[in-house]
Amino acid sequence: MKRPLLLMLFLAVAASSVSAQQRRPPPSEPEKTDKAEKPGECGAMPKDWSGEAYALDGITLGGVGLKPQIRLWGLQAGELRDKQTGLETVSGMQARAALEDMLEKSEHKVKCRPARWDRECRLVAQCMVETSPSPIDLGGYMLASGVAYGFHLDEVLPWEPRASQRYAGAESEARKAKRGLWPVWLGEK
Repeated sequence: MKRPLLLMLFLAVAASSVSAQQRRPPPSEPEKTDKAEKPGECGAMPKDWSGEAYALDGITLGGVGLKPQIRLWGLQAGELRDKQTGLETVSGMQARAALEDMLEKSEHKVKCRPARWDRECRLVAQCMVETSPSPIDLGGYMLASGVAYGFHLDEVLPWEPRASQRYAGAESEARKAKRGLWPVWLGEK
């Protein structure tokens, strides 16, 4: 008799913690995403990168022969795994799936322009995929889909000075339309 009651209690606690975690708003400042500690410690920054890439999480690309990894410029998404429990998060899985789906549409062919290094020596870059009829900016797509939100949009890209405004607009439209994860982030059901 005690065992079924304990099992029901355990399941109720687990469900409430997952539910609370899904309602959590996006963090105001993610960890370890600032610039590298010392300029040059990550090596020479390439002018561009192109190749086949896949989604490691909602903001990070890996690829065949791609070292270092690439972190998409101008956005943040939910962590793929909860740091305390090690369990996958709904928001992280949705962001990764959205990114991977877009990469698949372009046969995983990506072109990136690095802006800087982050603290983990990943290239922070604006990346595009070639799709018909025109290329798609991965960061803008993730923001417009509502599975990511703007991050460090005070940074200006030399090759696209208005990228920050474009990204902020895409996020605003997704939030107003309650696309993707915005209902969860806004505390709605």
